[in-house]
Amino acid sequence: MDPTQIEASINLEKALRRANLLAAAAEVSQNITHILDIDELLPKTVDIICDAYGFYYAGVFLIDAAGEFAVLRAGRGDPGRIMIENHHKLAVGGNSMIGACTALNQARISLDVDTEKVWYPNPVLPDTRSEMALPLAIGDRVIGAVTVQSTEGAAFSDEDVSSLQAMANQLAIAIDNAYKRRELEETHAELLRAKTFEAIATATGDAIHWIGNKAEPIGASAERIRSDFQLLVCAIANLLQQDGQAVSSRPLAQMLLDKAATLRQEKPDLADLAEKANTLPADKLEKRLSLESTLEDLDIISDSAALIMRIKEDLIGPAREQAPRPTMVDDVLKDAISTLALPSGLINLDISPNLPLAVADPAQLNRVFANLIKNAYEAMEGQPKPRIDIKVRPDLKQNLVLIDVADHGTGIPAADMDKIWVTFHTTKGIKGHTGLGLPACRLILEQIGGSIAVTSRVGEGSTFTVSLPLDKNTEAKAKLEPGKGKILLVDDDDSWRQFASVLLKAAGYKVTVAAEDYSTDNYSQYDLILIDDILAEGDSLAIMQAIAAAGAISKTVAVSSNPRVERTKVRMLLGLHNLLPKPYTPASLLDEVKKALEAAH
Repeated sequence: MDPTQIEASINLEKALRRANLLAAAAEVSQNITHILDIDELLPKTVDIICDAYGFYYAGVFLIDAAGEFAVLRAGRGDPGRIMIENHHKLAVGGNSMIGACTALNQARISLDVDTEKVWYPNPVLPDTRSEMALPLAIGDRVIGAVTVQSTEGAAFSDEDVSSLQAMANQLAIAIDNAYKRRELEETHAELLRAKTFEAIATATGDAIHWIGNKAEPIGASAERIRSDFQLLVCAIANLLQQDGQAVSSRPLAQMLLDKAATLRQEKPDLADLAEKANTLPADKLEKRLSLESTLEDLDIISDSAALIMRIKEDLIGPAREQAPRPTMVDDVLKDAISTLALPSGLINLDISPNLPLAVADPAQLNRVFANLIKNAYEAMEGQPKPRIDIKVRPDLKQNLVLIDVADHGTGIPAADMDKIWVTFHTTKGIKGHTGLGLPACRLILEQIGGSIAVTSRVGEGSTFTVSLPLDKNTEAKAKLEPGKGKILLVDDDDSWRQFASVLLKAAGYKVTVAAEDYSTDNYSQYDLILIDDILAEGDSLAIMQAIAAAGAISKTVAVSSNPRVERTKVRMLLGLHNLLPKPYTPASLLDEVKKALEAAH
């Protein structure tokens, strides 16, 4: 055969091989592009590659969320299974074909692995002689890589590289589509859950609102019955004890006789029952007509009415119009802890320094913290040394303040993770829990652009994470007009006291901080007294009573992160000048102080 014929034969052979490779690539592409489940797509892909091309091994790596490692997600045969079970991964940019391929977004080919410097010798694939690593990329974004390995040296031609890269490009698109479908399904499921929760909350809210309105008179009615019943018993006793007077001539006796006659007509058997009751021994009569039992029944009515009203408040309260404003999160958190009367040493606080202000309604945020902390405590019921870890930190990249409330309790089963946000769902039985705490927390936070999430492991505990938006409205720098007057600060040694003390001193006021026991020598010497209504180690009402006794209550202003109507009424009766929502910005604090000083003079 002459050279021309030999060259023609070689060219024909190459053309046939190229055609076969393109046909194989087309078959791979056709088989993978219609699979939209990534857990089905990847194992199917490695099988198709090995079967269509006759390779020893193929595997698919995907880049992890941090972009640090290429993690094996599918591999051919037993070697692939072993590596996946061992969580096989290779560093992006590391000393491996896959590492170099994913870092550079370029195919890497080794025709003889024994001479390859950038190669990872895998003990479960000892027969590899040639390897090719192809990037899986969408444009410039590398999402993973495919490894193809052969037991023959120099197993890959230019045509192999071309057809396999075309296949890899199709696979990258298929993986991206599978990811997008999964994200779409998860988004749809989350939207469906949110809509379901919203529908349940709306319907339940309407029902509870109606029930609450109907239940509101029960408590007062039960109390009136109690009073009237006790008065009636006493009146009858007095009537029977009186001597020398005709019982029937008394108006009360006549009223009872008339009522008894009416009852006998309505219920004829009452006369016989009453007659039999008069013949019973005292001990049996006490069992038949127990006054204590009747009073217990009235207690049940009162407690039930109070529970219904509490349910109404828990459900409707969070939906009330909020008043979001710049808020010192750690101050609200500490106030919430102070009002819960928890065991000493239960809570471990980790608060980042220089915490920025968040946007929230402090009173409603107090409610969120109280609910989460109580739930955490109850989750550890029976533990000898329960501990709640609370961490407060900023996330400046996301413009958030994050608060983690972690317990070390029983944890939440996976089947209940969604249910905990459903109104009235509770895992705590009939211990007085309404199942409204977590739904209320979620509603409160969503209304101000925040959120709440949970992670949990059964037997290890749960962590609820509250996210609050940062205060982005940078307040114009407050004008520090020269202030005159002596101000006493009565508060715990916390961030708010430091904020108020530094600001007021900078404004020219003479500021004195009360002692650790919140006392001072002479309240009358001050032009204004600022007292926090929620004190960790003291009773603010007792301190205000001492201030009133010293004649200085009219120039005293109480501030609170959670002003409550019942507390306000009691304090205002002492003659307190005012009880204000706690100001957390320089302008608001200086404005309130200025107004209070002007009113005091």
